[in-house]
Amino acid sequence: MSTKKLGDYGENLACEYLVNKGYKILFRNHRIKFGEIDIIAKKKKFFIFTEKIIHFIEVKTILESDGFFPEDRVDLKKQKKLSQLAEIWMKNNFKKEHPYQIDVVGIAVNKKTSKAKIRYFENAVSGI
Repeated sequence: MSTKKLGDYGENLACEYLVNKGYKILFRNHRIKFGEIDIIAKKKKFFIFTEKIIHFIEVKTILESDGFFPEDRVDLKKQKKLSQLAEIWMKNNFKKEHPYQIDVVGIAVNKKTSKAKIRYFENAVSGI
């Protein structure tokens, strides 16, 4: 499986996972100025506060290996870039302050069975 196919497979799984958890997908692979945001979503209207939060979600997908998790690839440099991308998107889409957070979905795919293990980290990037 090529890196592109693996990434697309992981993003599809992540979207399915998020929808099952009550999220509405607003955008996928949204390009802005100097980068791309994998998924932009918000929770469906369960509670007044949670429906307002915009979730910027970085998806990392790897073929399963011992001792390594895909979310480990979201290093400090990547976190800073995600923060900048989220800030730009928020400024372009909201005139006032609006709550948002940056989440990470790590997906490890078994090479033989194509079964995946999904780990979701809410508010994984903060204070950068």
